[in-house]
Amino acid sequence: MQRIILYLILSVGALSAKAQVQGQVIKVMTYNIHHGENMNGKLDIQGIATVILATNPDLVALQEVDSATLRIGKADILQELADATGMYIYFAKAMDFDGGGYGNGILSRYPIQHAQTLALPAKGKDGEPRSAAIVTVQLPGDSLLRFASAHLDHLDDPTDRLAQIQLILQQQQRSPVPMILAGDLNALPHSKEITQLKAHFMDATEKLGPTWPSDKPTQKLDYILLSGKGRWHVSGAHVVEETVASDHRPVIAELLLK
Repeated sequence: MQRIILYLILSVGALSAKAQVQGQVIKVMTYNIHHGENMNGKLDIQGIATVILATNPDLVALQEVDSATLRIGKADILQELADATGMYIYFAKAMDFDGGGYGNGILSRYPIQHAQTLALPAKGKDGEPRSAAIVTVQLPGDSLLRFASAHLDHLDDPTDRLAQIQLILQQQQRSPVPMILAGDLNALPHSKEITQLKAHFMDATEKLGPTWPSDKPTQKLDYILLSGKGRWHVSGAHVVEETVASDHRPVIAELLLK
């Protein structure tokens, strides 16, 4: 009898623990795709598609996305990736470039309910226009999630990055809907920029190593950050050991939204 009672207690405890982490499973990728140019200097959009298909994410944040520029032969990178993956897409142009557009993109397995392009401040002398793509997607069960793809300023001076972060934080704080912020943030883990973000976001990639350059990475520049205190469980995260398709390695996080 005592064994039966002990078994029941352990079983109930296990079920209770499992219930605490039940929710929507979401796999997220962030990937700076270097406008589709691989490490051999060749345009290879299919190479990017192959990486995405092999990892099977639900949401993908893409940076350095060209749209109909001359340097990629007027191709539409996002549409080609949508055709290859069957995912919904959104393009947030940061600037006109080479006969087309340049900015950030999103791929989503979930229907996109709302989308916006957030222009980020860029006042540095040698800086360039930056943007964040922000979408609201409908998860199974009709709950909502915001997902943002951002590419922050690349200069050594952090002034523009800090201003860009403040604008993103304002967007995050305007809605109770949880947000995933993913992208190439061009800042190291212990920088002031990442410290400010982590005051409001949980870093799902906190334990990961460097992501750039892809052949022999030395710097961690790519992150997946989660807002919505107490709503997230990180099941796992890793840097994909892809060395050719882009100059950045893609980053994956497997999440549970409670």
